[in-house]
Amino acid sequence: MYYMFMKNRKRMLLTVLAVMTAFVITACSGSSGKSEEEHSPVSVRLIHTNDHHSYLDSGSYDLKIDNVTTRVELGGFARLATVIKEKRNSSSIVVNSGELAGTLYFSLFHGEVDFKVFNELGLDGYTLGNHEFDDGDERLAELIEMTDFPILSSNMHPEPASPLYRVKDRIKPYVIKEINGEKIGIIGILKVEKTKNSSMASDDITFEDEIESAKQNVAELEALGINKIILVSHVGYYNDILFAKNVPGIDIIVGGDTHDLLGDTDDLAEIGLAPSYGSQTGPFAGYTHNGFENEDLGAYPTTVAGADGKPVHIVTAWCYAYGVGVLDIDFNKEGVVERVNGNIILPVSDKFLRDGGSGFVEVSSAVKSEILAAIDRSPILTVADVDQTIDNIIEPYRSQKDDSLNEVIGSVTVTMDNTRVPTAFAPSETPTGSYAAWVVAEAFKNTNHKIDVAIQNAGGVRTPLMAGQLTAGDAIAVLPFSNTVVMLDMKGSDIVQVLNEAAWYSINSGSSGAFPYASGLRYDVTLSGGTNNIITNVEVQDRDSGVWSAISADTVYTVATNSFTAQGKDNYLSFARVQEDDPTIFEDTSILYSVPLVDYLKSLPSQILPPLDTSVYCLKSVSN
Repeated sequence: MYYMFMKNRKRMLLTVLAVMTAFVITACSGSSGKSEEEHSPVSVRLIHTNDHHSYLDSGSYDLKIDNVTTRVELGGFARLATVIKEKRNSSSIVVNSGELAGTLYFSLFHGEVDFKVFNELGLDGYTLGNHEFDDGDERLAELIEMTDFPILSSNMHPEPASPLYRVKDRIKPYVIKEINGEKIGIIGILKVEKTKNSSMASDDITFEDEIESAKQNVAELEALGINKIILVSHVGYYNDILFAKNVPGIDIIVGGDTHDLLGDTDDLAEIGLAPSYGSQTGPFAGYTHNGFENEDLGAYPTTVAGADGKPVHIVTAWCYAYGVGVLDIDFNKEGVVERVNGNIILPVSDKFLRDGGSGFVEVSSAVKSEILAAIDRSPILTVADVDQTIDNIIEPYRSQKDDSLNEVIGSVTVTMDNTRVPTAFAPSETPTGSYAAWVVAEAFKNTNHKIDVAIQNAGGVRTPLMAGQLTAGDAIAVLPFSNTVVMLDMKGSDIVQVLNEAAWYSINSGSSGAFPYASGLRYDVTLSGGTNNIITNVEVQDRDSGVWSAISADTVYTVATNSFTAQGKDNYLSFARVQEDDPTIFEDTSILYSVPLVDYLKSLPSQILPPLDTSVYCLKSVSN
């Protein structure tokens, strides 16, 4: 049986909801909770995904099989669905810890196809990530209205002015699933700072502290007599460890946000992979990640001593719909996890390519048999057919996407990298950083002759500009969000301030995508600098003469940026401040921010993007 509760933030009353499709709902009150003596041991199979970023189709990936580089078709939700359906049983819980946006599927269809897929999968819970808010409150509300599965977010509360308020009863702090007579609590939590500052969540949403919200909801579940609790989080791997160490009562954490690949080092090495958990997001306010080097980092599950002394087991399943995690859990009657066993499963097609000397070619039948035998020996890889029901949901959207975006708009001579935060280089050395973000800023500057400088945050550029032909679809994949180009008139002192605000935030908060790249500006970077001196020696290029000179503190320049950073998101606070001081200095062009890139490439001589000209690149030098 499956119980769902909604918490009133002020009174904290429990309200039983109506019957939902595919789940049996039964009324429950505190008196229905069991005493410890009444509990029984129970086994649960946890099946989980995270951070798919609207990567719905499989992708080409090079793995090592029998120590030979082998190109496979990896993942995709039609294959993940096959694994999920094979592994699912009457004792299973299937959850997703969130994250839309990143491919053309989101740019064109804004989450519709993702949520249709999740409806068909019949999720037991979906925790909202920060990117679920990228199209604003209204679009997220529309998506929630189409769901047949529970949406989880215990620390996000829309106010009446937000469109999300109309679906507030469908956003649950937790759900309760009953397995063999034992109730399992499943709580959802998102990262507050990242959602507020790096998405389009409105100011009409109240967010609660992550740790305090988790404690409160664990206590509510325990008051109902529930002693088995799973946290489905979207806060990042290191913060999941903070949860384990600071919130008593949690048994299992399903993580998301930082795209971590967990697993046995030897098993992963057999297929050319390794545990990957280096991506940190800033710790919760008042906490630190210091001391985590003593934990069993990278293992699936990662097991740490919880706040109450009980073991807490943390799992994630990589990203981009590459794989699905399957964890078997044995609880004793006290609610303590006595045994866990599992790993990530990476489904592949039965087509394999290897280097034939002049490129990758399909292997012979004999080699294919050897590869299949090696896959059978791997606890991680599996050959999986496409689930036709899921593929039929995706196919109409896939066709629309492919048909409309095949126009070649130009070619790129040398790959323009997209490293968000630059590493150290001297003025005489090859620059580092996001060349791609600089190209986007250059394209912005060319949208209007009055624009003096343009600034683009690294995180708004999702991929490098790869060498070779570039289509309109590629351009939208590079710039997938629904941002527009805006213009602001700002003093030079405010421009320097906003550059430092963003740079400091990118280095110190874990939101690396905030780092600023610019066209028409160049500057030195000191990564260890303070809030006002990370970016120094700022120069501006005269648009007409091309001459560079020191930026003038009192001169007013016209700045182009995207509508996301223009609102002060990603800590571009001065953009918002100057608009508050004088709303007349702001103009929204209503041009989608991917359009200038398309137009810019089309306008180049022979539609060819040349290698980076370091004399006009925004970074003059970077020091530690």
